[in-house]
Amino acid sequence: MTASRYDEEFRARVVARLTQLEPQFPSTSAAAESVAREFGVSRDSVRRWATTAGVWQAHNSATLRALQAENASLRARLGQ
Repeated sequence: MTASRYDEEFRARVVARLTQLEPQFPSTSAAAESVAREFGVSRDSVRRWATTAGVWQAHNSATLRALQAENASLRARLGQ
């Protein structure tokens, strides 16, 4: 693996900007795309740095299905 051309301070600025802008976008991915353009890096770099920083939580379909099932169960218990 080669050394990154971006230092930790730069990565931290990118992640901070993502955290700042994310509420304005419909998804974290859309916010990452905007931040990537702003800083001249790839969206995948933004995602990777944000994941390392604990800001971006990866979701997979199994987790989503489990959460949907739990949600349906709780709604049923509430009578909705």
